[in-house]
Amino acid sequence: MRKIFQTIIRAIRRLSIIVAALLGIGVVLSLIGVGVIWGHFWDWRVGDPTSESCASCHVIKPYVESMTAPDLLGSAHAMRDITCTDCHDYDLDHQVRDTVAYLRNEYEEPLPQESYDMDMCFQCHEHGSYDQIAWRTMDLGVTDGQAKGHSANPHASPHYTELECNLCHRVHEPSTLYCWECHTYDFGNPMFQRSEAPPDASSEADVPVDALLDEPSAATPEASAEATPGD
Repeated sequence: MRKIFQTIIRAIRRLSIIVAALLGIGVVLSLIGVGVIWGHFWDWRVGDPTSESCASCHVIKPYVESMTAPDLLGSAHAMRDITCTDCHDYDLDHQVRDTVAYLRNEYEEPLPQESYDMDMCFQCHEHGSYDQIAWRTMDLGVTDGQAKGHSANPHASPHYTELECNLCHRVHEPSTLYCWECHTYDFGNPMFQRSEAPPDASSEADVPVDALLDEPSAATPEASAEATPGD
């Protein structure tokens, strides 16, 4: 009986060693797998990603390709050597969510649109303040198709403190005049109704702001100072 008991004990010990070895191998393989997956993301999303490495993902590729489309604002940014991560900051939370979405193959297509506040744009577009942009573009006059005697500066809208730049100025898709979302041609007063169709609302918003500010408007403080004769 004693020999049988000792035999059972030895068998249990051998089994424990085998189980522990298998568990150890499983842990090592799991760590290798996580390392390979994380290394993939490190190369193109976390470490030092480039626009080309971002384009290796079929979900993001159309957004990267938009950076070379001449009719989109993305190309204006690309000409200034702006890359994806200059605007899209991927912190640890983004990295974890992207990894999980990659493993589950659950990427949303198209990707949900992100929203950025004005301070993000002002990191590169240094025009002093939003009020300064409104002052400099006061002669922009988006008036095509409007009633006579009416003009508009979208940057001086009474709503501007509640709106963000990318509502009009889109980077990866055609820009739009967000004003048209509410201010349409469906006027109650027949005196203000128009027969022709609204203009292409994307034309003004697709002009890079820097291009509009190369030469100060005649009404800006800079131009006024130049036009005033010295004593």
